[in-house]
Amino acid sequence: MVASRRDLHSAMRVSSSVLRIRDELGFIRVYPLPLNGMKRWGTYEIEVEKNKRDSRAESWKLSSYTRHDNFVGFEKDIIYLGDANKEAILQRAIFSCSPSIEELNKQRKSVGFVIAPTINAHWRENERYINTRQIGMFEDVEIADFTKYTKETKERESRIVFRDGDGKHDLQLNDWQYYEYQRKFGAKPDAFRFINTPGQKLIMLGNMFQYRSKWIALGVFNVKTSKNTSTLMLF
Repeated sequence: MVASRRDLHSAMRVSSSVLRIRDELGFIRVYPLPLNGMKRWGTYEIEVEKNKRDSRAESWKLSSYTRHDNFVGFEKDIIYLGDANKEAILQRAIFSCSPSIEELNKQRKSVGFVIAPTINAHWRENERYINTRQIGMFEDVEIADFTKYTKETKERESRIVFRDGDGKHDLQLNDWQYYEYQRKFGAKPDAFRFINTPGQKLIMLGNMFQYRSKWIALGVFNVKTSKNTSTLMLF
């Protein structure tokens, strides 16, 4: 499992999606999945099938055998195989990088990677912010309960500015760790101290289901150039 994000899907259940790698398919997404039961950078064996409601080639879902209402019994259908080889996965991501988001669009990709010379990760006012204390005034307990798991309760959203082969981009950085940082410590610049550093970055990207040319950043990783070659390597 490479990265995760949390969402509300149509049945109003809180769920997550993950980006995975398959030898024969490359990087794919599997969604929805339960919030708990899987850890980041873990390797799991689980039965999946193509998501017929999502025409994006990289989109998969749990098979009918493993997909139960509210994920009841999910822990019985998943086998943890151990920690993933993070460096090998990201090295493969570097190898499969595109020169730009424009190129990803041309190739009709929905998952991809680009290399940026530098980045600027920052906080911005969340235009979709919902004050759950205001919701409580109207006694809508159900809505208040669901929104506590979403980004709509966060006053700031994490974003990333960078340049690739087709110019400058300012994208949402949809990595849950930064929203968790905001929940615990507030929206402080220190949240990005490990990625707002000099040097090239590997940016993991995914597009939107309804707006295929609209992209979000799913993760940022430090890379460097080998002293003896021009090969990009992980820090």
